[in-house]
Amino acid sequence: MKNDTIDQIINLSDQIQDRRELHKLVGPLLEKMGNDPEFWTQLFEENLRDYKHLNREWSEFNIPFFYVFENNDFFIKVHIFPSLESKKTNILCSAIHHHNNYLLTSYAAHGSGYETFLFDYNPTTDPTTKSAKLKITKQFYQRDQRIHMVDSWQPHAVINPTSFSATLVFWTPDEKRSTDKLRSNKILKAFKIPIRKLIYLFKLENKYGIAAKETYQWYPNNGKFIGVLEEEFFAPTKAKTGKVVDEYSAQTLFYFMQEKGYRNIRFLENFLKDTNVPDYYKPFAKKLINNESIPETYAKPEINVPNKFILKEEIIEASKNS
Repeated sequence: MKNDTIDQIINLSDQIQDRRELHKLVGPLLEKMGNDPEFWTQLFEENLRDYKHLNREWSEFNIPFFYVFENNDFFIKVHIFPSLESKKTNILCSAIHHHNNYLLTSYAAHGSGYETFLFDYNPTTDPTTKSAKLKITKQFYQRDQRIHMVDSWQPHAVINPTSFSATLVFWTPDEKRSTDKLRSNKILKAFKIPIRKLIYLFKLENKYGIAAKETYQWYPNNGKFIGVLEEEFFAPTKAKTGKVVDEYSAQTLFYFMQEKGYRNIRFLENFLKDTNVPDYYKPFAKKLINNESIPETYAKPEINVPNKFILKEEIIEASKNS
């Protein structure tokens, strides 16, 4: 989608080489968009016209989201964070992780927002025992810091929010590279795996801005941190696809639309008639048309760690022991 604020962000991105400086300037623009009712209407309708987005294969790995904008230099999305049905406030959404060479600026646009922990950079993980040391450097709630940036390679943890929440997120690599445009090359995407193997062989990950060959997530266990390879951690959620997940994702998106007060009847009626729209979205569109309440969705309480969940208190304890 395009609007005046996104045009401002594009111009800033073109002018500013320092990506961290860019993020400082974009944060207030995310807030500006998030407080504009017309932005939300345009966002919802453009996503509901996007057959590629509507027909994507949702999995439990995905955070339900809306696209805002993407080019070779950055992308913007709305990420949705349902709360736990129990409303417990000390259980993590996922394991401790970083986003490799990507910078992330978030604006807490809706709901309570989440609590987050930041850790020291570059934790080492023993390849044999998988033990790791991570020290908490900052702990804060989004409600107190609605605009914030997570640096590249910075481990962090997210606690499930107290209420259904959404963030506007702005992502960029940590520096501009001459190879950035290659990420959108359809021919090269078809050969992504063999190209990555060559990059790893010649140890050129940093030059080309791709994830490390072995990327870890971390969780506390008996007072210390343990690393698990990212591909192992995410394998179960990436495998969970199908009707139930599609319906959950559609309900989450439409519940958020309901929360934001969206109800363009004419648009929704045309949406229902569109044969290219998957059927699992349509019951929720009907509810918006009829002004019927869409039930709230909730976060999944279990994640792929030995104890099935991570407590905030366990993180604090393991950090003290690191």
